Amino acid sequence: MRLARLTLILGIILIATGIWAQSGSVAANGGSWFKLDAIALILFGAGTAAVLSGIGSSIGIGIAGGMATGAMQEKPELFGRFLPLAAAPGTQGIYGIAVAVIIIGKITTGMNVDVGWHLFFAGLPVGFAGLVSGIWQGKVCAGGIGLVIKDPGQFGKALVMAVLVEFYALLGLIASILMVGKV
Repeated sequence: MRLARLTLILGIILIATGIWAQSGSVAANGGSWFKLDAIALILFGAGTAAVLSGIGSSIGIGIAGGMATGAMQEKPELFGRFLPLAAAPGTQGIYGIAVAVIIIGKITTGMNVDVGWHLFFAGLPVGFAGLVSGIWQGKVCAGGIGLVIKDPGQFGKALVMAVLVEFYALLGLIASILMVGKV
């Protein structure tokens, strides 16, 4: 979680520095390293969708996967039941990549900055929903793995609990797709 915060803070600092440089003396002397145009905004929105949801997925899989690895020491024969629970948080990253591809597919020459801002904001719902739901789904799946260790017949219930958290990642995905569709 600390790495995710650090990455986010560094990204904000770099962007703020680039915007400052563009409006300050560097821009007056021929430009800056960060150009605030439609394509940059679109790529930043696509990257936000992919990176934030990917961070959520990796943290969630780390939580559930760690629990599954420990559980296999006790009951290795239940690997087939642990695997879907450990992998479930990975779907958020897939949603983020899918939205990033859709956003990037909207790039055309001569786009104005307003369209860039619209597509930038279209990446945020899936990015933030994927970040938060991926982490919490990992925690729910870890609890489900603990349940399956005690009673393998409870696998279905554990999977249903994981799907409940997944629903909110799906809402973020749908919101982002609808937003992209309106641009």
